[in-house]
Amino acid sequence: MRSRSLSLALSLALALPVVSPTRAHAAPGVAAEPSAGDLATARSALREGLALREKGDLVGALGRLTTAHDLVATPVTLFELGKTHLLMGHVLQAHELFIKIGRLPPALEESQRSTTAREEASRLAADLEPRIPTLRIKLAKLPPGASAAVHVDDEPVAMTGAVTPRAVEPGKHVILARAGDGPEERVTIEIGEGETKDVDLSPQWVAPKPPPTPPPGGQVVYLRQTNPLVFLGFTAASVSGTITGVASVLAINAAGRAHDRCGSDYCPQQVRDSDITVMRTWIAVTAVAGASTLAFLTVAVLAISRPVNEKVTAGARPYLGPGSAGFVGTF
Repeated sequence: MRSRSLSLALSLALALPVVSPTRAHAAPGVAAEPSAGDLATARSALREGLALREKGDLVGALGRLTTAHDLVATPVTLFELGKTHLLMGHVLQAHELFIKIGRLPPALEESQRSTTAREEASRLAADLEPRIPTLRIKLAKLPPGASAAVHVDDEPVAMTGAVTPRAVEPGKHVILARAGDGPEERVTIEIGEGETKDVDLSPQWVAPKPPPTPPPGGQVVYLRQTNPLVFLGFTAASVSGTITGVASVLAINAAGRAHDRCGSDYCPQQVRDSDITVMRTWIAVTAVAGASTLAFLTVAVLAISRPVNEKVTAGARPYLGPGSAGFVGTF
């Protein structure tokens, strides 16, 4: 059985159409023929996908068969892609792919494999149709003029009437509903093949907030401007930085005078009360001013990334003056 399957895979791969190596320029509205590179890549992807499916790697097979179909859409690539989806339990997706095969126009030199794929796809599509699950989505009556947005697995659903049927894959599904600005309602449901289940939704309606009305004579716009703290921060940092530099120079000078006036073994009290005290005072000023400089710089840098929005009324009015005419206003 294994050698027969591999032989079938090789035969299906060789069933892809053969065209000229140069891509033809198609007329408007007519799809261009695949290039030689597309055909070769599609054959390789088809062989690899079928081999992976034989080994039980359905996810890897699905990826390679999808590549083959995207490059060269034929009854063979569509059929094998649909068959892989069916083996993975994707009944709805497989059914749609088998239906799609019937819509493909026959090629001038279509192989027997393509003809067989068409016939088998038609049979499988008929067999799968009753196996497709259906959700019957019921939306509670909303106030006049109200509406609700409904999603099934993140896909929007157009509600039609009191009950909207929705075909889905077997398995778990999440249904979301929201009416206006009301809270989101979430329903999780599990459904099997061929089942039909009702989903009752009663989202709470909250009227959306109306958009702001611009004042007469103009339109409200918001201008992004530099945060004033940027200028204040850099200005204060410059001042405190200057104080830091001056204080450090004065502290060094006071330390130099104290060193010159003190002996190697004894420093007079007068020197300690004057020069050393002055030196310590300027050292403290230097430390405080330096810390302030760093703080102001930090505020300025953070404010750069936080611009402010200024509310401005944009509008214009005609202007007529002696020897001139035009429009004045805020733009």
